[in-house]
Amino acid sequence: MPVAYLPPDALNDVAYVRAWFRPLEGAAAELAERGLLPRPTYVLPDGTPMVPEAHAALLEDAGGDPERVADRFRERFLAAGGAPADVEEELGGWLGGGYGACLRDPSPEGIVAKNALMTAIGALLAAPAPDDGGWRGALRGAVDALDALELPFAAYDRERFGGPVSRDRLITAPRERYPQVWEAALSPSA
Repeated sequence: MPVAYLPPDALNDVAYVRAWFRPLEGAAAELAERGLLPRPTYVLPDGTPMVPEAHAALLEDAGGDPERVADRFRERFLAAGGAPADVEEELGGWLGGGYGACLRDPSPEGIVAKNALMTAIGALLAAPAPDDGGWRGALRGAVDALDALELPFAAYDRERFGGPVSRDRLITAPRERYPQVWEAALSPSA
């Protein structure tokens, strides 16, 4: 996954990244360069690489041993219910820095939860039943849970990822298409 080099005229994105991310510095920058920690999620126009606050959390979990980070990712991904067939691809995605763009906590557990919620929302939207209270509750619960996991995203991410991001497709769009699902949750009789 390519690093997002923010264009100089993307002032709103630069402000967003400065508010939600921190510079990648010191030993963590060297480890990211070596592929042992995630690459920067964004690079500001001035060349500053930016990462999520929890960028080195897995390094801490691995007892500070950078050579154990990938193993800890695999162990935690599988313990969270991730599919063994997916672990290497997801590790690669995590090391590429892309999960930092979408998840408040780009941990193995966050990745597994996001994937499960995306699958659930996709299945619900593929078989809409807005008159069914169970369907409405399931959609509302899954969309709200994904909303709690995801960041707002930078506008530039739509270009970076080649179109609408998961927030657009699986949070904003369902809320716009089925507003009654959320309105019903707010009414006292729901």
